[in-house]
Amino acid sequence: MSQRAFDLADELLSDLPKRLAHVRGTSERAQMVPLRESALLSTAAVLHDIGYSGQITDTGFHPIDGARHLRRLQFDERIVNLVAHHSCARIEADLRGLRSILDDEFPIDSSLPHAELCFCDMTTSPTGELITIDDRLDDIRERYGAGSVVSSFLDLAEGELRQAVDDVQAKYGL
Repeated sequence: MSQRAFDLADELLSDLPKRLAHVRGTSERAQMVPLRESALLSTAAVLHDIGYSGQITDTGFHPIDGARHLRRLQFDERIVNLVAHHSCARIEADLRGLRSILDDEFPIDSSLPHAELCFCDMTTSPTGELITIDDRLDDIRERYGAGSVVSSFLDLAEGELRQAVDDVQAKYGL
C-alpha cells in the first residue's frame, strides 16, 4: 500500500475514528489475500470509505464521492474504480437514484479484484477487527436501522455480498 493512500485516509477520516479503524483493518485484511497485485487491493481497501469524509462530500454517496476525490488527486484509475464499485455499490446507487452517475463516470472494470475488496470490507468490523459476514451485516443493520436506505440495500445485496465472501474464502483458502 502506498504511504500517500494511508496519509490521505488519515487526513480525511481523522474526525471519524471508527471509520478510520475500519479502513485500516480492511487494508490489513487485504494483505492476507494472496493476490498478485496485493498493493492495489490494500490501497483500495484503505481508501474505500474516504467518501464518508465531510471534506469531500458531493453526492452524499460515499463510493462516488470517494472515487471522484481520488480521480481529482490523480490516483490510479484502477483504485478509483475499485472505490467507486466496492461492496455492490451499484445496488445502493440504484436506491439513491445515482446509478447513472456511477455507471457514466466510473464504468466498472470487471478485471479488477472487486470480490476481494468486498471480502475485505465485509469481514472487517467497524473498529478494524476480523468479523464474520453474519456479524458484519447484523452490525450494519443495527447501526443504520430498519427502513434506512442502507438496510434496504443490504436486503437486496446480501446474497451477492455473501457470494463474494464465500468465493474469495474458497479461492484463497481464507
